[in-house]
Amino acid sequence: MTTDPKDNAKSTPEALQLLEKARQGLQRFFQNPYIKNSVDVLVPGVLAAVLFPIFGPALATPVAAVAVHNGLAKLHISFSANTIDKLLQSLEGKPIEETELISAFQEILPKDKQANDESAKALVTMVPEVKEAALQNKRLDQEWLGKGLASGLTQQGETMAKIAPQVQDLIQLDQSELLQARNHLLASWSQILQEITATEGGEVSDAEQTIKGNREGNMAQKMTATKQGKITGAKQTIE
Repeated sequence: MTTDPKDNAKSTPEALQLLEKARQGLQRFFQNPYIKNSVDVLVPGVLAAVLFPIFGPALATPVAAVAVHNGLAKLHISFSANTIDKLLQSLEGKPIEETELISAFQEILPKDKQANDESAKALVTMVPEVKEAALQNKRLDQEWLGKGLASGLTQQGETMAKIAPQVQDLIQLDQSELLQARNHLLASWSQILQEITATEGGEVSDAEQTIKGNREGNMAQKMTATKQGKITGAKQTIE
């Protein structure tokens, strides 16, 4: 039997309540009459709907970062202190509203690799709830949702762009298959991207990079030379 990794979290009343609030937030988001014309904000909107029940109350506390970290853990979501701080800074001095959290994600996701990666993993973690909430709107179907999420993820770049096809495929699966495929994607998340870059006339020579680990994992290496940059004698290997 395939299980949801959030099942353990559901053993506490606080976590159950938080998960229900996240589901309600997603339902409200997808019931927006303009949702089919809102693909550009689909990814930030989904993240804000899930996480506002955590960030909203936390903003009213003197230890907001700790409160956010603890709340995320209840949903089996992990953000680094750096990502939490950047989101909180974007919200500082603004009304405690979900739209402000959407704006914060819109600003941060395309610019911050770490926040992008962690937010991508958070979205994948909650994808069963996302699909369930979206399909409660009879005007939506899983084909639209899959394509919309894939398009929105691609727009953000970095890790989100890389997992866009997998998320589109996840949405098309039935519940048990979705959970199994989602769990597999999360278990193999440790995608390692090593990059050697030369730009603006710079030169990189004799650089070596090695990935050590499971060859079946999602590992990637690349070399990039732009704007008259030059790479010579560089070596990348996977062991």
